[in-house]
Amino acid sequence: MNDATLRSRLGWIRPTPWRVLSVLVALPALCLPGLTTTASSEEPGGTGQAILINEDPSNPTGQRYQGMVSWRADHVTAVGRPAETVVHADVTIPELKLRMEMNVSRNSDAALPASHLVDITFTGPPDGGSEIVTLPGMMLKLSEQTRGVPLRALAVRITSGRFLIGLSDVESDRAQNLQLLKERAWFDIPVVYADQRRGILAIEKGPRGEQIFRDALQAWEEPQLPQWLTAPKPQKH
Repeated sequence: MNDATLRSRLGWIRPTPWRVLSVLVALPALCLPGLTTTASSEEPGGTGQAILINEDPSNPTGQRYQGMVSWRADHVTAVGRPAETVVHADVTIPELKLRMEMNVSRNSDAALPASHLVDITFTGPPDGGSEIVTLPGMMLKLSEQTRGVPLRALAVRITSGRFLIGLSDVESDRAQNLQLLKERAWFDIPVVYADQRRGILAIEKGPRGEQIFRDALQAWEEPQLPQWLTAPKPQKH
């Protein structure tokens, strides 16, 4: 990877200004106490590559750290909401003792102007203890070396190390986002550390991850039924 390519991948993503104020107010509300969930995992997931590249003044191609991602599909039931399919990823970068969890789900809150949500949490000391303070957005790409296409979305910081990305609910944006999620094999997640260095985390779906996303995208196209229609009926004695 040459210097120009690295600078391009580390560049800022400009989020689409779709009802920005509404999203900034509404997204953190999803993380308030009381939204307890239970999850039941389906069949064992699959693994793929994870590669973190951090800016390095002495290396124009950046400092590269190899890792791994594990994918699975969960069925999550939140209080007051019907069960939903959630795509879950566990990412580890062993050399930095960095972990990331990512959950991708359909938005089931009618008051929230987002079609889908991506919940990302970083734990561990990234690159010598420098905290990740900004996550500008997310891109999808065909391979590890190609340039990504940004999702039309807005990312907000919820707490230390935790970020929530709301995908635009504008119909044209939604169609493009779903096409990228379905067809592209890699994620690019740019990050900014507390010391203002930048990095980018590339995550591979792998064969099993590809299948998990295809199944989830199909499930997310099904109509969302009210919980009272999907709840089991009480037994008569």
